[in-house]
Amino acid sequence: MEKKALCLKSLHSKGFLLLFLTGIMIVYSGCNKKSHMEYAIDSRPIIGLITDFGSKDHYVAQLKGVIYSIDPFARVIDLNHEIEPYNLFEAAFLIDQSTMEFPAGSIFVAVVDPGVGTERKGILLETKAHKFYIGPDNGIFSLVMEREGVVEAWTLDKKEIWKRKEPSYTFHGRDIFGPVAAYLSKGGKPHTTGSRIPKENLHLLNFSPPSTIGQSVSGQILYIDHFGNIITNIPMGMASWIKEGNLVRVQIGKMTLAAPCVKTYSELPLGKIGVLYNSSGYLEISSNQGSVAKLLKAQSGNSLLLHP
Repeated sequence: MEKKALCLKSLHSKGFLLLFLTGIMIVYSGCNKKSHMEYAIDSRPIIGLITDFGSKDHYVAQLKGVIYSIDPFARVIDLNHEIEPYNLFEAAFLIDQSTMEFPAGSIFVAVVDPGVGTERKGILLETKAHKFYIGPDNGIFSLVMEREGVVEAWTLDKKEIWKRKEPSYTFHGRDIFGPVAAYLSKGGKPHTTGSRIPKENLHLLNFSPPSTIGQSVSGQILYIDHFGNIITNIPMGMASWIKEGNLVRVQIGKMTLAAPCVKTYSELPLGKIGVLYNSSGYLEISSNQGSVAKLLKAQSGNSLLLHP
């Protein structure tokens, strides 16, 4: 009887130990394995939105809403909604600069579209960086195409992918571009979104490339940032005389000023103007804690000349 009791006690102890170890394994497994939902979210590419919609109106909310209604696991982020309305040149610069650090597979919806509802096409681009750009064929992808190159381009004419087969004449972002982004996010293939179009047929903006005239350099203003800095299309190294310590004469329209070339803003006295190469490698005309754009009455798209 005592032997039987000891045997039962031993079995009970072993059973308890087995149960205990099983519990530990379950907890450990739960800590080290992601849920189905986490995997679903992690596997989705980023969808970045860049528009001239602003933050006051309902347009951004509806664009996001339609994406989430098609793909609840979508990873949507805002890049910029404060592009100057209808400014295609500013849009092209900001789309190019805002997307360059994102990983391969990212999807970008860009809506700066003064020609919405007209004959201009909606397009999807796949670049050599394996990123996808969705928006109107009006030139806003010009600088991205120059920097990343284009593998394929499609006209978005597969209506079954759209939110509405008869989209609004005034809101293709919500009814066409957003739904195509969600379709790609869920694993849809780019070539099934529409008909292929030759890369040569894509619309490009008329950016004037920088050039040298003797020792002088001509360029174009790409963008005026929030601080009033003038960002040009003149790349670092184009003119050997534009270097730290030298004076540069800047001519924009009828205005000309002499500005020292510096490494950083703080080298200039407060309110004084200088030139430097910015974080993107472009020549920038700046003022230390002041707006040089207001002083020179400069706008994106303006031409400029630099003289030694």
